[in-house]
Amino acid sequence: MSGRPYQAFTLVEVVVAMAILTLGLTSYFSMSAMSQKRIFKAREKWDRMHMLSEGAEYMLLQGFEEPELPSEEFWDYPGYRLRASYEDVSDLPEEFTGLNGQAKLKCLVLELVDASTDQTVDTLRIDRIDYDDVTETE
Repeated sequence: MSGRPYQAFTLVEVVVAMAILTLGLTSYFSMSAMSQKRIFKAREKWDRMHMLSEGAEYMLLQGFEEPELPSEEFWDYPGYRLRASYEDVSDLPEEFTGLNGQAKLKCLVLELVDASTDQTVDTLRIDRIDYDDVTETE
């Protein structure tokens, strides 16, 4: 046997090391839980915008009359439905309105509605120029 004394960690050193390890693991798991929440919310937002963009493609292929909502063959999202309408754009600066031969600017408003609660989940607004409705000034 050698004449060196046996060296080990003291109880205080072990407790401090365990506390540091606990803090590190706690912060890791809390960050992991927050990132999972953010991923879930981002996926929900992407799903809603995907539904709205598919609805927008369908609606933009139609004219400016009261838009016809997509049929069941096209709209394959149970639990959701679309609400669509056209509005006149009224917040344009005065120098851009009332010009001779100017086509009207209309806004297609698409709302994604939860079918069970009839609550609007998300909204998409698309400005369109209506070339059939031209302003004639004298």
